[in-house]
Amino acid sequence: MVLPNFLIAGAAASGTSFLSSILMQHTDIYLPKEMRPEPHFFYYSDKYAHGVEWYKKKWFSDVKKQSAVGERSSSYLYHKESAKRISQNLPNIRLIFVLRNPIERTWANYRYTVLSGLEDLSFTDALETESHRVKNASGIWKEVQPHDYTGRGLYGEQLEFYLNFFSWSQILIINSEKLSSETQIQLDRITNFLGVKNLEQFEYPPAFTSLSILNKDVQIKCRKLLGANKFNCIVEAVRRKEFNVDDFSEDNKEKKVIKSLSNNMVNEKYKIPEKNYEWLADFFRKDQDKFFNISKNYIDFKRWF
Repeated sequence: MVLPNFLIAGAAASGTSFLSSILMQHTDIYLPKEMRPEPHFFYYSDKYAHGVEWYKKKWFSDVKKQSAVGERSSSYLYHKESAKRISQNLPNIRLIFVLRNPIERTWANYRYTVLSGLEDLSFTDALETESHRVKNASGIWKEVQPHDYTGRGLYGEQLEFYLNFFSWSQILIINSEKLSSETQIQLDRITNFLGVKNLEQFEYPPAFTSLSILNKDVQIKCRKLLGANKFNCIVEAVRRKEFNVDDFSEDNKEKKVIKSLSNNMVNEKYKIPEKNYEWLADFFRKDQDKFFNISKNYIDFKRWF
């Protein structure tokens, strides 16, 4: 068993699932076949406490002769403690950061949290109360921080911190929008960075866009009744259009709950309200200045707004 020599380390809701699904098709790249949940080893304290040998066995026991061995945990860029832990255990690691317009990323993050049954506020109210909720989170939520929507998009601050531990030669920044529109060009950058041959033939994975929710309260109630694990499996099955209620229900009562959950999700992407877009543009402007000043010699894209 080996430890990874590269990490797809963020950002959340920026196309890391899309990228991973393509890279898994490369014969000389190893990524864990299990895509959800992500490892998040260096993020969650309880997982990190298991130790590196546990991490190695859990996620890399079936590595064969691939020269590029990695995993995807979109939480790492956001988390300062992850940067420290990674540098202590994997000092020579190569880091891939997939970055999306932070405004659109914030909206996508909110939509995913609603989908996950963890949000009962409107987007406007969630933004207005974000700092209070982050500060007062307790228990497991203090570390998970599901409501820190804008905090996960402060790329300038995050990258600046990572550069205390890693050199630019270890970091590759991929623009999420270009990954979608110029997939082959960005894949070539990634394979060159990883030191493997280019991937010229690949199948595009299915869309990873979050489903939209008709009623937040239904989503929250179903999560409580079904439990987080079963709830998440059902949501994923519906999203991938692999859903069959009989595969998940143990009795008629549970079947009714699952049908309620399934009917509450629609395959439609709602757009961010204009007033929220303008507010977020003002919020992110200073950090965006920092990000582009730091990275201007190492990226192939311009400001988002």
